[in-house]
Amino acid sequence: MRYITLLSIVVLMAGCGKKPVSFKEQIQPILNARCTQCHGTDIHRGRIAMASYASFMNSHTVSGKEPLVIPGSPYQSRLYILCETNQPHFRMPPDTSKTVTPLPPAELELLRHWIAEGAKDN
Repeated sequence: MRYITLLSIVVLMAGCGKKPVSFKEQIQPILNARCTQCHGTDIHRGRIAMASYASFMNSHTVSGKEPLVIPGSPYQSRLYILCETNQPHFRMPPDTSKTVTPLPPAELELLRHWIAEGAKDN
């Protein structure tokens, strides 16, 4: 019994030192650099706006039914799926863009962590 209690405490403490991903400091700069040229304040391609947390979280896919982000579920979140895919005709930002390149692995991993943590405005 003591072993199980001690093991539980160690497991809980292991996750305590990790700082959550910040939307304002880490995710919004990625969106500003890679997404807001087409999904910003003035332009809302596909009716998706990424200029602020509120507009970003209120955006849905073109069908209007599916949210762009499902907090806690990066592999079900359309945003992560479109940024992560290896299929160039589906990937965001699109390969046709001359000024914006796909997310590098470090930014993609940060996005995945943020969604997995609940996609909070922190």
